[in-house]
Amino acid sequence: MPATVTDLPFEAAERYPDRVSHKYRVEKRTETRTFTQFAASIKELTASLRDLGISRGDHVGFFVNNRFEWSVTDYALQAVGAVSVPRGSDTSPKEVQFIYGHSDSSYLILENTEQLLDLQTTFGQDDWKKCRSILVVDKPIGTDSALADIPSKLRKKTVFFLDLFQRGRELLAAEPDLTDRLRQEVKLEDVLTIVYTSGTTGNPKGVMLTHANFMQNIVANTPRLEVDASRPEVTVVMLPSWHVYERAFEFVCHYTALTIVYSSAGRFAADLLEERPHLIISVPRVWESIYQKMIKAISQMSAVKRGLIAAFIKINQMFLTSLHYLRGGYIRLSERGGFRRGISWLRHLLLLIFMFPGHLLAGVLFKPFRAKVGGRMRVATSGAGSLPKYLDEVFNALGIPIVNAYGMTECAPGILSRTVACNTFGSTGRPFDHTEVEIRTEDGSIAPVGEKGVLFVRGPQVMKGYYKNPEATAAVLDDEGWMDTGDLAVRSENGEVIIVGRLKDTIVLMSGENVEPENIEDKMKESLYIDHAVVLGQDQKQLSAIVAVNEEELMKLAAELKIAPTDISIEGEESIEQDRIYQHLMNEVKGLISREQGFKPFEFISRILPVRNDFSIGKELTQTLKVKRQYVIDKYHGLVKKLMSDSKKK
Repeated sequence: MPATVTDLPFEAAERYPDRVSHKYRVEKRTETRTFTQFAASIKELTASLRDLGISRGDHVGFFVNNRFEWSVTDYALQAVGAVSVPRGSDTSPKEVQFIYGHSDSSYLILENTEQLLDLQTTFGQDDWKKCRSILVVDKPIGTDSALADIPSKLRKKTVFFLDLFQRGRELLAAEPDLTDRLRQEVKLEDVLTIVYTSGTTGNPKGVMLTHANFMQNIVANTPRLEVDASRPEVTVVMLPSWHVYERAFEFVCHYTALTIVYSSAGRFAADLLEERPHLIISVPRVWESIYQKMIKAISQMSAVKRGLIAAFIKINQMFLTSLHYLRGGYIRLSERGGFRRGISWLRHLLLLIFMFPGHLLAGVLFKPFRAKVGGRMRVATSGAGSLPKYLDEVFNALGIPIVNAYGMTECAPGILSRTVACNTFGSTGRPFDHTEVEIRTEDGSIAPVGEKGVLFVRGPQVMKGYYKNPEATAAVLDDEGWMDTGDLAVRSENGEVIIVGRLKDTIVLMSGENVEPENIEDKMKESLYIDHAVVLGQDQKQLSAIVAVNEEELMKLAAELKIAPTDISIEGEESIEQDRIYQHLMNEVKGLISREQGFKPFEFISRILPVRNDFSIGKELTQTLKVKRQYVIDKYHGLVKKLMSDSKKK
């Protein structure tokens, strides 16, 4: 077992020197690197970073997107004992300035010179003064002209990775064991990184994560994903490497010598087909997008084929539900006696036997659907947001196993997950190994089975604290090591945990009813027309919702209704003002949020505010494609105010 995270790529290189560690595109060509090459690049950069003056305890602002050099830099900074402060190259200059300044970084790593030029607008003299060196990954052709607009004092501080790797090779020729010696100085308790949260309600907070935090996730998550290093496997990734969910997964990949294929949102579907991954990590929005395309394709089939697919999806859902029940995976929000448990067990056993032939036929029938994600997907983890149950059931029934997972940046990130063997639909899962969880009621007592409360966690993955923010740390982390997640959960009879919402998102209606908006929003997104939804209603009589409408489907609907595109207002932040379109969307919502679908009358949506889906990452969406609720409400403040006013008149 590696002593620290820093050891991961070097041990992989020793065991599997010729296995491909990374595959990625550079312009139109595809590049690959083996674990031997990966380890060699880390050693070269480590030597040059140390020569540059970066040493133990230094904080380094690291604003680079997914690429081979990202991983190399991450490990090189660890080897010299520096603390990385990462974010993507698309981070706004204002946020870069805040993170860089607040984190007390003294070095700056950027992807290209364009970023450096952009920072001229936000970085002040004090920021540049404390910046000892600027490291730029991409060296542009015609460097002199590319740097012409950069002040000479910054040009003198700027060094390119191409030169750093060359310098590293020269240094290693004289001191080949340098990196190995430096690795011995890295300790489990060392802070590896400071990751700043998204800051949807003010300035982001810097989460201090240690080697021990990440090692806990590696040790706990590897067996849950059933990854065997002796078996060569491939994964395709598109989430940002700096995001702790992706970063922890990449550490698992290096630990088990998996091949990482870097993709992007635009190429992800094509890369799934081409690379045929064995496992991936993803977010619910990815599966929502695939689901909508799949439903669209099925809707164009004959009625007989549509009926056949629906029937076998249902058969396979029933088979898998019974299979997991017999393995101890089920949701039951009240305690039962032994007799009733025995009867249920026997019923599921009989159902499993009865449905088995249908399960085998479904495996053949759904092969084309599995081929859409490469055809050899062994497991997909969905995290960084709630996985709607309908997606859970459909994809697992198709033979694309999605394992739900839950965590947070402050826990590096894993807390709960399901397993391939016990993959209960609708459940969030069970605690990671060496992890304690408690669901506490308002008075601090432990909530009984089925009763909602706030989830608390304690374990080796819990952060050291927020950087330079003891008040915020004390607000969520007590002296006994218990972390207040702020998320609402319930516990099933069998010990499984279900996350049901976020405490701060709970809507309290004028009648006193508490509403968790997430399930309602997830259900609304089953509509082909709705990409995102934000439920409103605090202190109101009824619920309303902002719905971001899929523009392509909207135009098709307009054509069906014989409405000219010019008659639909979809510009800027304006709502979609067309009575027949509105009524069609409202009928969709009413059909989804209804008593028949399991919703209570006070959860029904009375009015909607349809808007164009121009939601983008960094504004309305987080890096993992979750909607920033308050940002969206603030953006449409005027329209929301009018919507609420109109609702009161009704």
